[in-house]
Amino acid sequence: MMSKSRALLSFVLMLVLTLPMALQSVAAADFPANPPAKSGYTLDFQEEFDGSALDTSKWLDYYLPHWTSTRENAKARYTIADGVLTERLEADTPAWNAQYDGTVKISSIQTYEKDWWHKFNGSMPNDHHEPDFNGYSTKYGYFEIRAKQSNVGGGGHQAWWMVGTGDTSSNSANSEIDIVETFFSKPQTWRIAAYGWGDPNFLSSWVGFEDPVPSGTPSEEYHIYAMDWTPTSLKFYYDNQLYKTINAAPQMNMGMILGIYTDAGSGVHNNVWPKTWNVDYLRVWKKDGGYSVPFYRIKNRQTGQYMHIQNKTGKVEYGNVPASYWSSQWTKESVSGGYIRYKNRWTGEYMHTENLNGNVQYSNVAATAWRSQWTEENVSGYIRLKNRDTGLYMHTEQLTGFVQYGTVPSTYWTSQWTFEAASN
Repeated sequence: MMSKSRALLSFVLMLVLTLPMALQSVAAADFPANPPAKSGYTLDFQEEFDGSALDTSKWLDYYLPHWTSTRENAKARYTIADGVLTERLEADTPAWNAQYDGTVKISSIQTYEKDWWHKFNGSMPNDHHEPDFNGYSTKYGYFEIRAKQSNVGGGGHQAWWMVGTGDTSSNSANSEIDIVETFFSKPQTWRIAAYGWGDPNFLSSWVGFEDPVPSGTPSEEYHIYAMDWTPTSLKFYYDNQLYKTINAAPQMNMGMILGIYTDAGSGVHNNVWPKTWNVDYLRVWKKDGGYSVPFYRIKNRQTGQYMHIQNKTGKVEYGNVPASYWSSQWTKESVSGGYIRYKNRWTGEYMHTENLNGNVQYSNVAATAWRSQWTEENVSGYIRLKNRDTGLYMHTEQLTGFVQYGTVPSTYWTSQWTFEAASN
């Protein structure tokens, strides 16, 4: 019979030897799923991937098919089983768009589809018409996914990303948010990125992060990735803890894309097949009580003064009015075709050119009136404001104290403006 001292020593040695394995086992555990109910929010979109088939009222299982002449090359390969979506790439998966995207292979589903959507190559024509599809597009919310990422190594990545829907023209000046765009070759990282793609209300250059996750091994376990999109910021969460923040936010509806890729910017594939990643669920909540609309003060580059309607002349003026005056604060409303209307916070009236008198006016005009619709053009970090009906630009060239519109060269500071966030 073993003595008590020897028995105790054996127990301690066993504990010392097994404790690292036990800790490793705990560290390697899946992060548990969150409940569908979220305090202070209402569930707006829910995809649990139950059953064995994709919900075609929510998802299109083709990747941007309007860009490729071989539509079937853009079709996703996937299975749904045991409450999990598994997207896969195989050795015989063809390049989805060889003419304009080289050897890039994609297996992807999306909640929105429209001709010209996401024009990632400026020389690329819209190959053919595809039926419009809107399974889900939205503005603002708390977006969450529970997923296990690929463990195949080599070049390639998995991605959950969003593209704006505000500009339906061939310009496709729609923002992009890459909530998850993590490379196979860097399984311990979480890659996040965002860019305006010409959207004057969002980032004019890429902003992103590529850093190690705080815990776990994402290619071996399920973890939760989330983004809280508000009118002023994008906050990213890993396993319910704040991870990164971008202090800017798109101001248009966006659709979602969920896919797996090789031979894109993440590198050339290796010969490990199939390449897969697994998604347990995808949910979107909306904040109870809604979101505060952002207001802006519009400042002229030449004069350094701000648009306002303080004197109620029926014409938009510019001057040095206090920042707290609602008469100098404006909000943007998107209308069909990617155009914008500017609404004054004080009176609720809109800028327009209805009277064609050379001055920008304001009043209650119909949303469909082209003379109340504008586009924003970037010039050296400033914005020029172009009227849809006249094709002319706001300016202060004659220094009359009233905002005018006309054919002013793009280099003139009098036609260049900045938007400064106003306090709510």
